[in-house]
Amino acid sequence: MEPRPPAFRRPLAGAVLAGLLAVALALAAPAVGAADDPVTLNFVNADIEAVVKAVAEITGRNFVVDPKVKGTINIISARPVARNLVYPTLLSALRLQGFTAIESDGVVKIVPEAEAKQQGGAVGRGAVSATGDQLVTQVITLKYESAAQLVNVLRPLITPNNTIAAYPNSNALVITDYADNVRRIDRIIAALDQAPTGEPILVPVRHASALDLVQMLNRLLEPSGTGAGGVPGDTQQRVILVADPRSNSIIVRADNPGRVTRVRQLIEQLDTPGRLGGNIFIIYLKNAEASRVAQTLRALLSGGSDATLQNVNSAALAPATGGLATGLGGA
Repeated sequence: MEPRPPAFRRPLAGAVLAGLLAVALALAAPAVGAADDPVTLNFVNADIEAVVKAVAEITGRNFVVDPKVKGTINIISARPVARNLVYPTLLSALRLQGFTAIESDGVVKIVPEAEAKQQGGAVGRGAVSATGDQLVTQVITLKYESAAQLVNVLRPLITPNNTIAAYPNSNALVITDYADNVRRIDRIIAALDQAPTGEPILVPVRHASALDLVQMLNRLLEPSGTGAGGVPGDTQQRVILVADPRSNSIIVRADNPGRVTRVRQLIEQLDTPGRLGGNIFIIYLKNAEASRVAQTLRALLSGGSDATLQNVNSAALAPATGGLATGLGGA
């Protein structure tokens, strides 16, 4: 009996060769050409590693593929595309399969999307320069709005497996997401983070110190408490207070007239005249010695023992003259 031809004995090897041939044909136009010549992409159910290898040859980039990255992708172009579009096209195809690319030190790491946050990558500050399906981390500092409050508004806009966090110390947001979504969120932040639109008003302070009142009011208007769903309540007020020591006045500016009215009421309640001479009164004694009576009063206020109080009282009743200054004044 004649042996079967090798093609029938090794169907698996034939399938592998067919897959490699499909990748080769996908890059066949043009086979030889200049570095800026367009290429035709035609990957149908192609293995991810094979496609990454082909893109590496086209773009000259270095890739490292995580062992957990498995599967096939489809990239089909009806006509040749520019070579600078090949890498962004690969990123889009990987994103649809739950994978992403992290660029670090000249190497592109292909990893599962859920693990990308721990893999490092580009970190930007200010304007977002990256585009497309590249995963980036962006630090956005707010000027007027509260980062802790705004993070609750923006969190639903973050794609799954990515994060947004507030850093209250510098009033900044830290966002890890795809570049196109970060750019969209940055535009939303720019629209929300606006200066108060109300005109500033001058509130004169008649009795207290304007500097002291501004410090006290800023503490009163600090964020406190939460509303429904953990969202900061109305105590998170956007009010700007500036003390003018020369005129002993407070400049108030807010984007809500109701907040301005509330601040004026607080200033009026706090700006009250103090007692003349403070809480110090002078009481002249006729029979007891002032120093010993003062000692008796201190013992009473400190909760001294009965024996101690009896000794002090006996000494205090000795005939003497003098005056007693006390800070226990009342109405």
